[in-house]
Amino acid sequence: MAAAGLSGMADLDFDHFFTDHRVRLEALHRASGAARWSVSLEDFARVAWQGIAAAAAANPREVPQLLSTLRAEDLALAWGCAQGSERAWDAFCSEYRGVLYEAARAIVHEEAQARELADSLLTELYGVDSSAAVRSSRCIYFHGRSSLKTWLHAVVYRKFVDEYRRQRRLEPLPESPGDAAPAANSVSEADDQRYDACLSEAVETCLRDLPAEEKLLLGYSYVQQLTLKQMGRLTGEHEATISRHLESLRKKLQKRIAGYLRNVKKLSAYDVGRCLDFASRGVAVELDKALKSK
Repeated sequence: MAAAGLSGMADLDFDHFFTDHRVRLEALHRASGAARWSVSLEDFARVAWQGIAAAAAANPREVPQLLSTLRAEDLALAWGCAQGSERAWDAFCSEYRGVLYEAARAIVHEEAQARELADSLLTELYGVDSSAAVRSSRCIYFHGRSSLKTWLHAVVYRKFVDEYRRQRRLEPLPESPGDAAPAANSVSEADDQRYDACLSEAVETCLRDLPAEEKLLLGYSYVQQLTLKQMGRLTGEHEATISRHLESLRKKLQKRIAGYLRNVKKLSAYDVGRCLDFASRGVAVELDKALKSK
């Protein structure tokens, strides 16, 4: 069965490629261990073709050289994850989860934010809905032209840039063209104290009404700083399931906190944005105390 979600050159071009280089592709497929992840020869070949199609169209004679440099083992693992193989995903997490955390920490330099960035990306790499007919895993974009580790570093950086741009789009506009908003770190000591007080109250209030299991999950992640694997052992859930729960919980909490600041503390849209930015710069909120509140 052809690999779902792939696009590129016409099927006729792939058919020629597959026929002309089948022996080499079979050898790569065997060497890659693709069978462990239930990746068929044709699916493996289609993903490989998508990665080299442009260069092959320009110079068909380069195909053997292009195939010889293919990261076949990484390609098989990534596509196994994209197709929903739990064995592939377990192997991926075992080998590359630490790579994601290290890459995130190198960019963000703040432990909690780095973990959030890496965990959010893990969710996207796994796929939003494991039961859907067509998965939405980011792994479909890996074509074996570089190592999986190198590709993951690039994906972490792209995720960070995308999130940064999204947050900047949500910042309120100045009152007039001449009234530029102050820089992110240009708050006064009085502002810091006000934002700290407002944010602490909002966080404590919003956490208070969470179900016990959600409080426990947040405590595992942000207070005890457990890894997804450690949390999985405690809860009996798969790492990807926990990652999805955390991502959903973060979004829900951010919306509730912003609503509290706006509706209860009567902060302007600008001050709400600054208050949330204040939190993102690593300001200490007593999460352990808030999560134990009745």
